[in-house]
Amino acid sequence: LKFSSLSPPSLHPVMAEAPAEMLAAAYHKHGKPVSVVKVQQVARPGPPGEGELLIKVHAASLNPADWKSGEGGQGALLGFQWPRVYGFDFAGVVETVGSGAQAQEYKTGDEVFGMIRGLPQKDRGTVAEYCIVDAKVCARRPGSVSMQGCASVPLVGITAVKMFRACGLEPRAPGPDGPRVLVTGGAGGVGTVAIQLAAQLYGASAVVATASPGEKTELCTKLGATRVVNYREGPFETTLATEQGGELFDVVIDCTGEAARCVGLIKEGGAMCSILAGPTQEALTTWLEEAEVDPQTITTGVRPFLTSWTGGKIFECVSGGKRLRRNCEARGVKFAHVIGTGNGEIMGVLAGLMKEGKLVPVIDREYALAEAVEAIEYQKAGRAAGKVIVNIVGK
Repeated sequence: LKFSSLSPPSLHPVMAEAPAEMLAAAYHKHGKPVSVVKVQQVARPGPPGEGELLIKVHAASLNPADWKSGEGGQGALLGFQWPRVYGFDFAGVVETVGSGAQAQEYKTGDEVFGMIRGLPQKDRGTVAEYCIVDAKVCARRPGSVSMQGCASVPLVGITAVKMFRACGLEPRAPGPDGPRVLVTGGAGGVGTVAIQLAAQLYGASAVVATASPGEKTELCTKLGATRVVNYREGPFETTLATEQGGELFDVVIDCTGEAARCVGLIKEGGAMCSILAGPTQEALTTWLEEAEVDPQTITTGVRPFLTSWTGGKIFECVSGGKRLRRNCEARGVKFAHVIGTGNGEIMGVLAGLMKEGKLVPVIDREYALAEAVEAIEYQKAGRAAGKVIVNIVGK
C-alpha cells in the first residue's frame, strides 16, 4: 500500500511513423478474465474524430466495473464493438487532436487524465498503448501528481462526487456544524476518495468509516476518518447505534451494498446514496443519457421498457430499489443510486483538489501491461486498499 508519488515533468518524443497495431488487454467474448482476456496485438485506433483525442496511455487503473462489464454485465442491454479492451481510467499524453472546439482546447503533448464516456470497447478501453477519448471528459494532469496517481482517481472520484451531490451536499468550509458522514467500505477505491472529499470539500464535522482492522483502518484514519468501525467485530450498525448515544448521520455513502443496514442510522431529512444496492430507474436512465450511449447499440425494446412507468416499477422491484427507497422515505430520508461516467466538469474539481494536496491518490499495487490479467484478478479478489494500476509506459 502506498500513496501516489510525485513525478517530474516528462518529455514526449515524436513518433516517426504510427504502427498499425498496439498492445492491449483485449477479449473477443465475455467471460472470466483469466479465460478470455489476453495482452495481445490489436488494431491501433484510427485518427480521432470531432471532439476526440488520441491518447498515448501511460497508466490505467482497474475498478470492479471493469471485470463486471467484461463478464457480460451489460450484455443484455447493449451491443459492443469487438475486440473489447479493458479499462475506464487513463492518464497519458495527447498524441493526436481531432476537430472541433472542445478537442482544439488541447494540443499534442498535453498530459491529461480522465474516465472514458460509456463502456470500454474497441479503441476506447484504456489498458492499451493508445485509446480514443472524448476531449470533454479530460482534465490536465496536476504537475505534482504522477501519471499513476492521476490514473487512480477518475472513476472513483467522479462516482464519489456524484454520490455527495445526490445527497444534496455542496462544497463548504469545515466546521462543527458540518454534516456527519458515514462511508461504508472506507478503504476501497470510492471509499478512500469519499473520506477525503467529506473532510476537504464538504466540510464534514465527523467522518465515520467501516473497514477491516489493521492496515485498512490505519489508512482510513490517515485519509481523514474521525472514527473507523471494525465490521468484523460484529454488525457495524449495532455498534454505531449504541455508541456515543447513537448520534445519527446526515449522509451515508454506501460503497459496499449495505445500504439496507444503514437506514436506521440516518437523521430525518438526511440522505443516503449507494453504488451497489437498490439500482433505480432514474440511475440507469441518467447513466444512458450522461454516457451518451448510441441508441443503435441499445438492445431492441430495452430503452422503451426502462423509461416507461411500468418498466421502471418492474425494474426497481427486481433490483431492490423500490423497497430501499420506501424504507428510507418512511424515516424521512432520501435515497439515491448513482453510476459514474466520464465527466470533465467533475474532473476539473478533482484535479484542483489534487493540485492543492487535498485529494491524495491511494495505490495498492502496480503491474506492467504484460501482467494485466494478473492485475485484473487481484482487483477482482477484493483485497486491495485503494487502487490497482497497470503501467502501460514503464516507470
